[in-house]
Amino acid sequence: MLKADIRHYFETVDHEILLSILKRKIKDVHVICLIRKILDNHKTEMPGKGMPIGNLTSQFFANVYLNELDQFVKHRLKSKYYIRYVDDFVILHHDRSLLERWKHEIDLYLRHNLAVELHPEKSRIIYLKCGVTFLGFRIFNGYRLLKKSNARRIWKRLQRFKERYDNGEIGRQKVVQSLEGWLAYAEFANTYEFRKLIIAKFNELFGSHDNS
Repeated sequence: MLKADIRHYFETVDHEILLSILKRKIKDVHVICLIRKILDNHKTEMPGKGMPIGNLTSQFFANVYLNELDQFVKHRLKSKYYIRYVDDFVILHHDRSLLERWKHEIDLYLRHNLAVELHPEKSRIIYLKCGVTFLGFRIFNGYRLLKKSNARRIWKRLQRFKERYDNGEIGRQKVVQSLEGWLAYAEFANTYEFRKLIIAKFNELFGSHDNS
């Protein structure tokens, strides 16, 4: 399995390349002008590069940009088992030598066509039985675990919520809404007992309501 990541992706997206991709579908010059203004509004150390992380347009543009990679992997490399989330992607195949070749070809394609590159430390060939870290989970054949860093983060988040709650900055319902979102996310892993602990801690900190 090839597990790969693009180095400093949001910081290195090339504006002119992105605009050239968008122009294939968007013919309205006013829309293109507006997009250029949005991109230029984000100042970076490298002029003409980068997008703000978290911005809604950035999330959309990031996927448009790497759709080029998707097409290359699926139609040029003919990879059957490929999945990508923003700049993080996985390719499954039993032949290690083929995966090594694909990794090299993908890096060349990214450098020459999109002016980005694979992260040298986060892009490697690993055995599926060892599990893969993806979207905050450790994924194995038949089960998924929550990353340890994600598990630690929820405890810290509850403590921060408690501080804000005690200071009157946030209401209990707001905490409930945030926790429900996290619990829905955590359900994708084998976390039944851990979620019970989190709910118990929440009730300890904020009290138990029948309708919560």
